[in-house]
Amino acid sequence: MKYPQILRNTGSLMQFSSGMFLLLILSACAGNPAVQRQQYDFGPTPTPVTSAPSAQAKTGFQIGLAEVTVPAALDSSAMLYRLQYDNVQQLKAYTLHRWSMTPADLLSQRLKARLMANGNEVLANTAGAVNLPVLRIDLDEFSQIFSSASQSQAQINLRASVIKAGKLIAQKSFQQQVAATSADAPGGARAMQEATDASINELQLWLAGLPLK
Repeated sequence: MKYPQILRNTGSLMQFSSGMFLLLILSACAGNPAVQRQQYDFGPTPTPVTSAPSAQAKTGFQIGLAEVTVPAALDSSAMLYRLQYDNVQQLKAYTLHRWSMTPADLLSQRLKARLMANGNEVLANTAGAVNLPVLRIDLDEFSQIFSSASQSQAQINLRASVIKAGKLIAQKSFQQQVAATSADAPGGARAMQEATDASINELQLWLAGLPLK
């Protein structure tokens, strides 16, 4: 008659041990730096190569830079991705990985640094003279797109407009895709930085051909 009691005690002990083991795992994860939230930016601004072709040539124009506008989904520091093989219309956000600032601020900061490095004067829109051309950018897409569980790419879509004295001088859309070296947040962050720099290169080439002076 004692065996059922022993079995009950043994079962309770196993449940208690399992619970303690789970708590230990969760505690270890909470204290493990590898599972803490990580922040990413674009790293140092590349030094322009003066011997390169016109993409890096010093153009020497003066321009005002308006705030980059974004849709509501991009108005945060969340690192966003889409699953093309599941529902590409749904934006998802990484839980433990974020940008150091919003995509609009990352792009604006990078663009300003690159323009100035190439010998151009960049002013805030409010600080410019009346006849100073102003560059306005609408950032429509800034996400990592997974074509499969093991492959992804950075996707950037933006529209640039140059306005002078209240008149539209030129307008153009830019799209850039860069394959990620790994199908995760770190790989996506690197690919987004490369896609942003490639977009800025194209943007500078376009600006160099406009009557900005």
